[in-house]
Amino acid sequence: MFERQFLRLHGFTKAERIGMTARVSEAISQAGAWITDFHLYSNILICINFEVPSTNLDRLAASVQETGLHLSKESLEQLMSANESTLTHKELAGTLQITFVHNEPDLLREVPAVPG
Repeated sequence: MFERQFLRLHGFTKAERIGMTARVSEAISQAGAWITDFHLYSNILICINFEVPSTNLDRLAASVQETGLHLSKESLEQLMSANESTLTHKELAGTLQITFVHNEPDLLREVPAVPG
């Protein structure tokens, strides 16, 4: 039987946005997890929704940190406490919010005029 628990992970980086996003996506996959959705907020933040078997939490923590992403203390504690409290196999859903620290201006996208 699969139970659900939700992880809210936060990290930050000064690395280039597109490269870091690719590395984190690959790290999630290598940990046996899968990305279910993502949302970009200009060039400042990305929120990645994922699901991971509870037995892979150690691999997820290690592979994400190997990308150079700095996970918050609370995120690391969440991963460890979820791993320790897992007596049965659970499928965990979660989000990983990555804040990009830089001096670039916001990304501007032209919105086409709607006739009418």
